[in-house]
Amino acid sequence: MAIKISGTEVIDNSRVLQNITGANGTYGNFYTPISIITTAIDFATPMMGLSMTGNVTFTESNKSAGRSAMLLLDTSSSGHTPTFSSNIKWNGGTAPTWGDARYWQIALQCIDGTTVRGTALGYETGAAPSETITLSGTSGSPTAVGLVVSFNDYARCGLTFYTDGSITQASGTSGNGNTSFGNWCNVTPSQTYYIRCTQISTTAPGTGSAGDAQPLNTWLALSSGRSFMVIDTTPTLDYATEHTVVKIEIASDSGGSNILATGYYDFEWTGLA
Repeated sequence: MAIKISGTEVIDNSRVLQNITGANGTYGNFYTPISIITTAIDFATPMMGLSMTGNVTFTESNKSAGRSAMLLLDTSSSGHTPTFSSNIKWNGGTAPTWGDARYWQIALQCIDGTTVRGTALGYETGAAPSETITLSGTSGSPTAVGLVVSFNDYARCGLTFYTDGSITQASGTSGNGNTSFGNWCNVTPSQTYYIRCTQISTTAPGTGSAGDAQPLNTWLALSSGRSFMVIDTTPTLDYATEHTVVKIEIASDSGGSNILATGYYDFEWTGLA
C-alpha cells in the first residue's frame, strides 16, 4: 500500500521512496519482530514463531484477501506434530511431512476471507527422529523390575506406560513409582497405540482390587496411562523374593494384527518383616 503525505505519494507500492527532496536523517534497524504464539495464526501479525512442547492444532484469525504471514516453527528434538485446518491449501496439494525436519519456515497467503495458500520449507543440520516403538527384555532374559517392601501393606510391583512414550516403575502402596524404565516410544506418539500384557509365570498378578491395575490379555488403548502390576495382599512380609514374568506387546491397531514391539519383564520383590 502506497503512503502519501498531504496527497503526495512518498512511498509507492513497491516501498520505494518518492518525491522527497531536501531531506536527511538516519534510521536504525527496520524489521518485523517475531510474535510468539501458542495455537492461533493471526494474519494481523506478519511474523510469528513457536517452539513446540507437544502436538499443536492451529487455528486462523483476521483473514482477508491479500494478507500474508510467516510462521517460524520448531517441532523440537522430540518431533512434535503440527496440525493445520483444511482452509490451508498446501503447495503440491498435500501437507508437508513434518517428521522430515525439525525447523520450518511456513509462508501463508490469504486468497480471501477463508482460503489460505501455504508453502513450508524445512531445514536443520540433522533429520528429526523417526517414530520408533521399542520394548526391552526377552523370554530368556526378561528385564528385572525390582522392589523391596518394608511396610505392612499390599505389595505392588510393575510398570506404567504413559501417553508421552515413557515407562516408569509402578510400585508401593499407591501403585506409582519414580524409577524410569526408558521409553516405549522415542518421540511423543503421533497416533493412538495399543498395549497388551500377558502373564508368563505362575504367580498371579493383581486384578486391580486397589484400583491401579489394568486387565490382562486385553488390547488397551494408550490414550491414557496403563499400569500392570503384581499385587500381593499378604499382610505378613516375611516371604522370600517373588517373581512374575509378563509379556508386553504394543500394536498400531486395536485388534493387535500389527504388533510393533514385544518385551518381557520380571516383576519381583523381597518382603521384610
